[in-house]
Amino acid sequence: MEQQPPHQAPNPYTVVHDAPKPPSIKVFGILNIVFGALGLICGGVGILFFILATQSSEFAYEFEKALSAQYTQGYMTLIQFTFCFGVILSLILLVCGTGLLRGQNWGRTGSLGYAVLSILYSIASTIGNIMLAKGFTAGLIMIFSCIGLVIGVIYPVCILIFLTRPNVVEALRE
Repeated sequence: MEQQPPHQAPNPYTVVHDAPKPPSIKVFGILNIVFGALGLICGGVGILFFILATQSSEFAYEFEKALSAQYTQGYMTLIQFTFCFGVILSLILLVCGTGLLRGQNWGRTGSLGYAVLSILYSIASTIGNIMLAKGFTAGLIMIFSCIGLVIGVIYPVCILIFLTRPNVVEALRE
């Protein structure tokens, strides 16, 4: 009688190429494109708002007066920095979403980079908002900035969790 070697269960981390791709790749690809496009649209509206605001000297004066009542001098610089960085993050998200939908590993690694940068960006802008707040609204600004921080890191944390799973890493391995 022939003796057959005992049947070994296949390693789930090496058989993934034969299995269908995890749905999280497509889901995050679509979400990246949607959130990236929304970020660019909102950025465009923000640019349009500032262009129109500077055209009217009365509105610009009232806007500056309202800002100076709630924030210290460097707040406008913080707004400009966070706006520019937010547009860059939106572009990264859009490109990485396309990469994920095409099944490219660079879409996954770029999304992970986006997630880390987005978390750091959210923390830095929250700290900036809290540090530059003044007057009677400083307490409210602190509360709402912290709430915004928690909401703002939900999607990047989900990216870090789902796109580092072994089946996703294996499915996108080139």
